[in-house]
Amino acid sequence: MWLLLSWIVVGAAALVAHVVLVWQVLGAGEQLGARRWWALLPPATPFLAFRAGRRWSIGVWGTLLVTYVVLRLLEG
Repeated sequence: MWLLLSWIVVGAAALVAHVVLVWQVLGAGEQLGARRWWALLPPATPFLAFRAGRRWSIGVWGTLLVTYVVLRLLEG
């Protein structure tokens, strides 16, 4: 039961972090130009956020993603 609750909490936090990262990239404006709309594709979001200088947000996003994967691997 604790594993299921952990997946739910970490997955929801990762989803919120991803939405915040997309919002920050879309709000980057002239820094990224027309390329910022590529942030709507999930694999491109961290790369564009790095280019926009959002390193702290990428760290949170990456940590949550790794935590989620580790929890899923604990499933066995």
